[in-house]
Amino acid sequence: MGIDKNVRFLLEKLLNSYRENKISYLNSADSQYQTSFNRFFNHQAIIRNNMFFNISNILSEIGIEVEDVILKRPDIKQFMSTKIEREREDLFYKNLKKDIELKEILLKLIKIDIKKNRIQVYKKHLEKIFESIKANKSYSIMVKEKMFLND
Repeated sequence: MGIDKNVRFLLEKLLNSYRENKISYLNSADSQYQTSFNRFFNHQAIIRNNMFFNISNILSEIGIEVEDVILKRPDIKQFMSTKIEREREDLFYKNLKKDIELKEILLKLIKIDIKKNRIQVYKKHLEKIFESIKANKSYSIMVKEKMFLND
């Protein structure tokens, strides 16, 4: 079963991006003391995990071994960043940037893939990413305002 090389490339990129995005959200949750933020980050990690499995199923269906696609080298910065470094940065903005990258990949896939069932999956993922982008923007503004007021 053949698949367009551009679609395959984007699917592989998307799979690895979901994996990285999930790790980023989990790390963000670990550094949160505010319950609502912690819950948000953990929920987003679960969503990314589900999306990861959706894409891994698509890859399996078209005959691509998921283990061959997953980048073996972990991002050391993600795993080794200290608590102090993580607290200084706006985690919502950091995750927002990653979500925007996911959005771009999904939009490209919607344009170039010809399989309707896969396009439906991309559109569902895109809806969730749009929700996350909106929430991250909102939380980021809230955090910045709070930091400004505390200065």
